[in-house]
Amino acid sequence: MTEARKSRISAGTIINLGIIIVGIVIIVVLLVAQLINDDPGASEPIDLTLRFEPVAEGLAGPVLLIGAGDGSADRYVVEQHGRVLRLASDGTADATPLLDIRDRVLHHHERGLMGLAFHPEFADNGRFFVAYSRADDGATSISEFTLPADAEAGPVEASERALLTIPQPFTTHKGGMLAFDHDGKLLVGVGDGGSSDDPHDNGQDRASLLGKLLRLDVDRGWPYASPLDNGFADDREAKPEIHAIGLRNPWRFSVDRDSGDVYIGDVGQREWEEVNVLPKGARGVSFGWSDMEGLECFGSDVCDPADHVLPAIAYPHVEAADGRCAIIGGYAYRGEAGTLPDGTYLYADYCSRTIWGVPVAQLLSDTAAPAEVGQLPADLGQVASFGEDDAGELYALTSEGHVLGIGQADPA
Repeated sequence: MTEARKSRISAGTIINLGIIIVGIVIIVVLLVAQLINDDPGASEPIDLTLRFEPVAEGLAGPVLLIGAGDGSADRYVVEQHGRVLRLASDGTADATPLLDIRDRVLHHHERGLMGLAFHPEFADNGRFFVAYSRADDGATSISEFTLPADAEAGPVEASERALLTIPQPFTTHKGGMLAFDHDGKLLVGVGDGGSSDDPHDNGQDRASLLGKLLRLDVDRGWPYASPLDNGFADDREAKPEIHAIGLRNPWRFSVDRDSGDVYIGDVGQREWEEVNVLPKGARGVSFGWSDMEGLECFGSDVCDPADHVLPAIAYPHVEAADGRCAIIGGYAYRGEAGTLPDGTYLYADYCSRTIWGVPVAQLLSDTAAPAEVGQLPADLGQVASFGEDDAGELYALTSEGHVLGIGQADPA
């Protein structure tokens, strides 16, 4: 065979191989695209319109609704000025509150009684926990109360046991949400302490409890123990209670009752509102503040986004009439009644009263495509908080004292 013949065969072979490789690549790309299109968690906005059903009205600043987890189906509402009320099935509140500590609570603007969590074994031990601003100095108190075993034990208010007191340098950014995680540990959301620009750099200071998600073992130690698997337990410079850092004002977060993942609505300052996700078991996480706000370095600071976990959702803060000013974190729907699509995460904006929905699969895969699914009527006030009962049904609580059940509107 001549050298020219060999060259022609080699060239032809190479061309044919190239055509085959290109064909294979095209097929793979098409298959991947098809898989993405078939994936319900891909970045397609959810097709959903909410309806609101009146449940209760006339409440004084309701900021949270939860169930006790005791099999009773009771719903408890936190009023910011210092009461916890039990709602009857018809939406009326019991004449006697579960808790009334109005004399101990500093109630003003972002301060007050902010959080409530029932112990996972509340039905047996009667223990529950609250977060509130103390009347005498404005410090945040994380306290435990226990239902009395009998009338001679005295009122529940007399059983207060302060677990943790956090001094507050300013009047805003208190956080205050409480919830138990899937390991039975108490999660505490704490804001950065207030003022603009996080002047004390509390968000990134691991020696400060401000601007953090804390995690406490309330069944061990005195008054509690810090779990050895906390996010910063191996960091000698960090407070042992700290589970995640870099939060500005985590007004409302929730624990997914299916996965154990934590969804945090963190109120922004001047540019971004954000939803952060802490997967179950994640450790050593910073959500950015105040190195970052949303997806950007904060102000004129230089930062490395690789040092932080970027938000799953960020939307612009808009200073205008009916603009967007403060995110209200919500819950992932896991109810058995099917009033919403399973795994739909709801959140809202305080100023605009807009409610968005997004599948949690998108939150966890960086493909979030939120859809506007509801608009709270102006006469009902602002969305102050969401709520979740023991059956997994969701609620919206408004600044005008309304509790609204949330469901999917029937197609027109």
